[in-house]
Amino acid sequence: RPRFSSPRPRAARSSVSSFPAFVFPAMAFKCKRWTCANLLPVAFVVWVIGMIWGTYTFLHLMPLLQYPHGTSEFQRGVWQASASQALTAMLVMCFLRAIFTDPGSVPETAEWRSKEVHGRLRMTLGEEASQADGTTASTQEEQRPRSPLEVKQTGERRFCKWCDRYKPDRCHHCRVCRSCILRMDHHCPWIANCVGFRNHKFFLLLVFYSLCTVLFVIATMLESVDNVVTHETTSCRRFLVVFGITLATIMGALLLLFFPLHVWLMLKAMTTIEFCEKRYRYQGPCAQVTYNLGTYRNLRAVLGPNILLWLLPLSPPEGTGLYFDAGAKPLPAGACAVEQAPSSARSTSDDRLPSDAPSSRSTSAKALLANDAPEIRGESASAA
Repeated sequence: RPRFSSPRPRAARSSVSSFPAFVFPAMAFKCKRWTCANLLPVAFVVWVIGMIWGTYTFLHLMPLLQYPHGTSEFQRGVWQASASQALTAMLVMCFLRAIFTDPGSVPETAEWRSKEVHGRLRMTLGEEASQADGTTASTQEEQRPRSPLEVKQTGERRFCKWCDRYKPDRCHHCRVCRSCILRMDHHCPWIANCVGFRNHKFFLLLVFYSLCTVLFVIATMLESVDNVVTHETTSCRRFLVVFGITLATIMGALLLLFFPLHVWLMLKAMTTIEFCEKRYRYQGPCAQVTYNLGTYRNLRAVLGPNILLWLLPLSPPEGTGLYFDAGAKPLPAGACAVEQAPSSARSTSDDRLPSDAPSSRSTSAKALLANDAPEIRGESASAA
């Protein structure tokens, strides 16, 4: 019997794949990305940014900068122009990085492709590789694949029939991108991309700088609104000023609801998918497994290791996005007898136990491969 199953026919990758990598980097898309349906939301966002920036710059800042030097109006126009243009520049950079950064997909390696081997720990492959290249036991331990927590009810690894790949922890298949996205948060049509492990930071910064920009525009543009309402001016100018601040107010109200939610999810180490499911997995009957490792570590997991670069579209989080540490939260006393995970529970939250945590997964890889059956876990399992 062949080692690997025959590959399934796949949809063509994005049409921009033939361009140089520095123009259009490789993405996780397994379909044509830039269709009319995908372009329209992005074009709408570009129009909103351009409309707010244009009305604010030409109808508010330019009149202030036309006052004589040294006047209070001119000085106010200088610092407002400097602040607003800096915020807009950061907004645009985060917008571009969120669009053109690959969120991360399942690697095309034997660990994730082979469906013939049912054992979740491919230890024998690591041993063979270490014997071939002469690596030490410590190096072998670091390179050994880790056991995932997100499994089927039977204990088998989750497998994506569309991508013909095993799913790592916290990985989900996106029907729009037609690809499995690492630590998928959600698919965002406004950036024509999935929000995943590698571009989650840029998405959060995009929302943050968008909120800061519209709030700054609203606070400083009220002066111009008062002038066009109380003084004689053209109807076109009056309409554009009122329209600009109205559009900024609408966007600000939406972002004020959207941004705190994503900050709360980041502090709780949850994705939008995991929050919507509201399901938890169990490490035995008396411990609840979450991803909450503390505020600082949760922030590092999204914003990157360097705290000085957290507010800049640089320094994405470390790691491969395939494995994640999990923090166990004990259940209340006396709840072990009654607090059990339902057998039919389904969850999209995937996590990994810390390497030094006690685990019942001590069965060797040889036993797994010989019995050709997955071991039974004491925690609630989710379906693929």
